[in-house]
Amino acid sequence: MSTATSTPASAGDDDTHRSDVDRSDIGGTPLEPAALAFLDSIPSRLRVVRARAARTREDLPARSGCEEDMRLGEAAQRVWDAETASARALAARLRALAALIESEGGDCADDVDTLRAAMALRVTHGVAHRELLAAHRAVDQLPRTLARLEAGALPSWWFQKVLRESEDLGDESRRLLDAALTAWPADIPVERFLTLLRALVRLLAEREKEPSAPEEALPREVELTPDGRAGTGAASLRGPIPEVLAFWKRLDETAHAIQAAQRSALREGTEIPYDLDGIASATQRPVPLDRLRYDLMLNAEFDTDGVRVPAPRFRLNVTVPAFTLLGLSDAPGMLEGTIPLPPAVAREIAGGESVWYRILTDACTGAFLPLPPDRYPPTQAMLEHLRLRSSTCAVPGCTRPVSWASEADHIEEFFHADPVRGGRTELENLHLLCWQHHQAKTAGDLDPTRLPVPVSGPEPGEGRGPGRTRWRIGTRGEQVITADDIDLGTRLAVEDLDRAWRAFVDRRTAPPPPIPPPTSPPRSPIPKGPPAQGEPAARDEEPGSSPYEDPPPF
Repeated sequence: MSTATSTPASAGDDDTHRSDVDRSDIGGTPLEPAALAFLDSIPSRLRVVRARAARTREDLPARSGCEEDMRLGEAAQRVWDAETASARALAARLRALAALIESEGGDCADDVDTLRAAMALRVTHGVAHRELLAAHRAVDQLPRTLARLEAGALPSWWFQKVLRESEDLGDESRRLLDAALTAWPADIPVERFLTLLRALVRLLAEREKEPSAPEEALPREVELTPDGRAGTGAASLRGPIPEVLAFWKRLDETAHAIQAAQRSALREGTEIPYDLDGIASATQRPVPLDRLRYDLMLNAEFDTDGVRVPAPRFRLNVTVPAFTLLGLSDAPGMLEGTIPLPPAVAREIAGGESVWYRILTDACTGAFLPLPPDRYPPTQAMLEHLRLRSSTCAVPGCTRPVSWASEADHIEEFFHADPVRGGRTELENLHLLCWQHHQAKTAGDLDPTRLPVPVSGPEPGEGRGPGRTRWRIGTRGEQVITADDIDLGTRLAVEDLDRAWRAFVDRRTAPPPPIPPPTSPPRSPIPKGPPAQGEPAARDEEPGSSPYEDPPPF
């Protein structure tokens, strides 16, 4: 018997009938009995994979049709070399992340804090967690495939595809996948690799399923989902199909009944039922079914079986520039400081509210101006200001929104026994943290220091700059400085005002245009009669001298 290699096969070889693979020593490491049994159980087309021809750096010019163009062939070979280096760099990155997990005393990515990985990779905490998870899976569950990547024998994109396709598999299934992939040569076409990979992953996923999964094991969840359209959001409902279909049937039948009642009311001229936004009254047509279903779900009351639900801690903030409200600017609004809203949507939301809250910002920089309260429990107004100043957890890289789960924290700890010693309850000494990073700060892993707020920018008249915080992370003293959020609409409004003022000044100071020569003899002026009784005498004025002919733009 021979070991598995990527030796080229002749054109007549049949991939599905090769059986001379020594699977007891694939990749230099003996396979477990369970892996050998798995390989014996899978179809031969997934177990025995052979390329028709080897793909090497030397024959790349000939295979890519540039054999006669030496310059082009060398350029293609340099790309080959870059990909080999990229594969080795990816393997080194994954091993370094796995070593970080081990250094922190964790067995997997869920056991360690993502803070250090996020800072080292310069990514968000969510991305850092996914990177740590991928590294753990690569080193612990795909060691043979990782070794091929490290040797430059497997394209980096192929390995990343293996990680993505196997995300939903269990740990043991990934180890079986690793055993099967080791015998696959990297000389096969990428399309065939993807087809075989997906087939093998589906087979492993089927093996993980119980023979008769009870209905309780099916997911029951509602979650927010991304929506690519500006100003819109989406939520998805997932559960056992009988329950979902029953819910849809009740919702749809209710919408049809309301629409029929609206149609009858329009025909008879009576009050239109369930016309929440006056659509039927304005259009003299029933509200569309899609909109009725949306309104029914959005306004449904929850049966909590007597459980008291606390009032929302925060209101939903929609920040709209004043010029946008007046229709003088198309600067977008902002939902919770992070989600831009088209101007029309922002105006519609503002028009439907009976109460507006005025927010003061620096006229030049857009920095939110602080309020002066001084007490231990932050007031509701202070909490709202902190949300404007930072719409996500204040820790660098954390993307958890403070409107959902956050805790107010004193940057300099409040001394309950002697408040005079420090830790004042004022805006410059407060920030909002997610519960996880609040615990990390309390444990001493995070040490923030509020820096002095710049009174003005680098140039005179640039206004009050946004606040800044220096964070010391961990015991080694790594530091990073973050800046508060600002209101972008203020800057846009200032730019609009500045352009309008400059245009006004240019018009006032521009030299008058030359008077064209007369084309015909001037006519004698018509003499004016004496003014009527009580009417002031007219004064001789130069053209353009009236202060009302060119008023300022605002």
